[in-house]
Amino acid sequence: MSQQEHRPAAAPLLQDSLNSVPRRLRSLHEGSLAVLDAIAIGSDAVPLLGAILYERDHAGVFEPRIHAIQALAALGALNLLREFVAKWQPAADPVERLGDEAVVGHAAHALAAAGDAPSFPILLALARRNLIPGVIEAVGSYRRLESLALLVEALGDDAAGQPAQDALRGLERRAVPALVAAALRAIEGANGCETPSSVRRRRRVLSLLIEAGAEREVERQIRPLVHDPDDEIALLACRMGITSQDCGWAHRCAERLLELLCGAAWPLRREIEDCLAANVALAHEHIEKALGRALEKGSPDLRTLRFVRSLRRLASRLRTQGDPRI
Repeated sequence: MSQQEHRPAAAPLLQDSLNSVPRRLRSLHEGSLAVLDAIAIGSDAVPLLGAILYERDHAGVFEPRIHAIQALAALGALNLLREFVAKWQPAADPVERLGDEAVVGHAAHALAAAGDAPSFPILLALARRNLIPGVIEAVGSYRRLESLALLVEALGDDAAGQPAQDALRGLERRAVPALVAAALRAIEGANGCETPSSVRRRRRVLSLLIEAGAEREVERQIRPLVHDPDDEIALLACRMGITSQDCGWAHRCAERLLELLCGAAWPLRREIEDCLAANVALAHEHIEKALGRALEKGSPDLRTLRFVRSLRRLASRLRTQGDPRI
């Protein structure tokens, strides 16, 4: 039988495969295999995949649309994905919106993974309107300074804060000046107190500065923060100051850490102990003096008893040259 005799059957087979793609993409069991089938079909599958991408689901089910994104990205249909991201608007219903955000986040990932330069301004504009974790992560993967202000702002968000922190690590020391400015900027709410998102942002900013090894570079600028009302921010500032070449300031930071230790709750108390133990030569005399003063109290309250236990743990660690296993 000649090849020409086989050709008429090809179109019906292709149509059958196309017809099965939407149903199989929506299947929990066959969705991943359907992605491979759609890729095998080629460009003929793109219109069907695009239709699935734009579907709305009030129950928040998003897996079929993500399967469609995977196939579209593999087929190089970046224009369609770019258009989808540019047009995206959050759904009013919170359940539907949750699914929508997962979908647009995956679309953003696909564009960023392809290194698609025209997508960057589109993704950046969307991230400025909606702090969606997947979009923030995609924007950060470009490692462009244009995203710096957005990423710093996103540090205060519950969901987008961690992706923003990861993205800022990618910018390395180029982010240091903006991080210092953010650390010093506390945003107050209507009640006159700093907002929770502002506190989260400043904590993450200081952690990033420590990770970047920028202590000596910025230590003098962040000195006021050792007396910040938030104990964790004060601790992070002290961690940077205790290694200062200014010996007097380094000792002041050790004293401030002991002040924080006296009233801190457990997770933070352990971090303070670790910081003091890591700076054994500097902290030893301050710990011994604090322990002596605490023991002189006649009837110590619970807070003082906890403080004494911390100081004794520290004294033991310092006698063994700061080994945390003791």
